Amino acid sequence: MANTWQSASQGVTYAASKHMLDVFNATSSTRYIRIYRAYLFNNQTSAITGVLNTLRVCILSTGISSGTTVTPIAMDSNNSALNANTTSGFNRTTTIASTIRQLVHSPDEPTVSTLDWDALGTLVPYAELWNTGYGDANIQPVTCRPSENRGFSIQSVTQTVGVADMEILFTDAAS
Repeated sequence: MANTWQSASQGVTYAASKHMLDVFNATSSTRYIRIYRAYLFNNQTSAITGVLNTLRVCILSTGISSGTTVTPIAMDSNNSALNANTTSGFNRTTTIASTIRQLVHSPDEPTVSTLDWDALGTLVPYAELWNTGYGDANIQPVTCRPSENRGFSIQSVTQTVGVADMEILFTDAAS
């Protein structure tokens, strides 16, 4: 079984064209990184009304610079350390190679008394942006191979106010 990791960041502020969370495997890496799931939780607590955001789930193609680094969490304390050339972070500068999904998201603050779109975004099944294969073992995950600049990102396209909690679940293997 491959080592499983969770990259998570809470309270990431929205900005137009901002990579809200990414996982990147640089050309010097010797490992295979496979992305299985990605989540955006609408945990906005300040009042925002009537705003819609376009989000992109992207494959990245160039090295990462600037931004904030996030340390992924091992799902098993016995996992070997991630290769130093496999990184995660947000608000980092990179180039999008492909958009694999684009969707509309509501970052309005959720309320306790209603079960609206904003409140549903706080729950796991509704916060899921990407899930490889939906349980089908024949569907390949997004794979970042050794010796290639390749990554996976959730990008806010239009939103300029508010915050969200982000998660990407991935594996790290020798082959």
